[in-house]
Amino acid sequence: MTPLTQILAIARAGNPARAWELFRSSGWNERNDDPKALTLKGRLLKNQAKAADGVDRARLYGEAAEAYAAAAELERDSYPLINAAALALLGGRPERARSLAKETLALLESDPGQGENAYWREATRAEALLLLEDEAGARAALAAGISNLPRAWEDHAATIGQFELILAEQGKDAAWLDRHRPPPSLYFSGIIGLDDTDATLLQDIDAIIAREKPGFGFGALAAGADILIAEALHKAGAELHVILPYPVDRFRELSVAPYGDHWGARFDALIEAAARLDVLTELPDEAEPSIAVAVELADLVAMGQCVRNAAVLSSKPKALTITGLGDEPRSQHLVWANSGHDQNMIAVARKGGHRSIVTSSRAETREIAAILWVEGVGRDMLPALVNAADDFSSFGDACYRISPSPSELLQTGLLLLQHDPDCRISLLVDIIDPQRPAASLLEKAGDIARASRGGAILTDGKSAMVLTIDPGKQRVEEIGELQTASGPLPLWSLT
Repeated sequence: MTPLTQILAIARAGNPARAWELFRSSGWNERNDDPKALTLKGRLLKNQAKAADGVDRARLYGEAAEAYAAAAELERDSYPLINAAALALLGGRPERARSLAKETLALLESDPGQGENAYWREATRAEALLLLEDEAGARAALAAGISNLPRAWEDHAATIGQFELILAEQGKDAAWLDRHRPPPSLYFSGIIGLDDTDATLLQDIDAIIAREKPGFGFGALAAGADILIAEALHKAGAELHVILPYPVDRFRELSVAPYGDHWGARFDALIEAAARLDVLTELPDEAEPSIAVAVELADLVAMGQCVRNAAVLSSKPKALTITGLGDEPRSQHLVWANSGHDQNMIAVARKGGHRSIVTSSRAETREIAAILWVEGVGRDMLPALVNAADDFSSFGDACYRISPSPSELLQTGLLLLQHDPDCRISLLVDIIDPQRPAASLLEKAGDIARASRGGAILTDGKSAMVLTIDPGKQRVEEIGELQTASGPLPLWSLT
């Protein structure tokens, strides 16, 4: 990873101040001969501008615009040039913006190879036309770009966000952008014991999907509600993202096969159709958590993936859950309700003879909990920093705390970072015996913490998704990978 790439990763991790500090201290801020450094400078200044107000905001946008413009002078490329144009407008220099927008259009006309792909070429043209206040031309160019790559959802979302800033600065209505927004994401779940031939139920599922128009579905594939909803999503053209608590064969054995032979082929077809499949544990049978706890964690991860996907695409997360008539809401459904996101519910009569698979065993000592791992802060220092210092345990030179409340531990970790930005902290959410945490989990927490460069709490993908559901103000960003003996482990930051 190059120094500039490392700085960019820190900025993406939600720590723009630290990224800028490293950029300046490494001397990159003085480099006017490197287009990559100037482009990164523009990006970092743009990030600062978004967080600033008034005069400072306009100044930072203006400085970002000139950094991008300097990069474009060194290496004629429509990407820094159009960014310079847009940021000049946001920095209060509309004539400069118009001039740079005209340069962008001329460059696109003279060089057919401009633009990262067929979408970005037209999106860049649309942005230049928008800056020239040719809204009709901008609309046509954006529509053309989207038709070139209709499922480049993240690219579409980035463009819409940029256009919203421009239109707000111009004092114009941005409602026309709504037709181009990526579709909503849908978390789905429900009971096993239902009649899968119930025409009314099937019609209700189809009606909700037709109304909400989700482009993505996130959930498991247990016999019953999961499979019925997933089939309807697939039929409607939505991407399926399947999250299973156990390996595929084990999940099929526990949650599909016992409920009728006809479910097996449907399960297999949906696994084959899935755009993505996540398996949360590969533990051997003797270490397998109870299905009740495992399903709850898988549901939380599916919710987080749904919320995250919607946030990345600037669209909306929604849920569809099928419950039994008179059922008390399950804990994970309350989590979704407390998040404030839209929820669609269908209640049906349970089919006789079907037991719930989500009843916890009395022998199960493990629960969904979080572990906060801290290195670089002496245990004798903790009482002065956090109220719950006595709840920390020692492990070599590190200390850790386990709690059923991930958000509480996150706040503790953030307090420690305020005291010492260089301390190394990780936070993991998993199925844990609070009295006897697995050695493998402690080792993983330590490995992740030691990968930190400071300034952020690190976590893994599964935990990041659970923490994404929390409606708090924490920022969750993917920053790279940690190479481990069992393969690469995606790393995420919490700030």
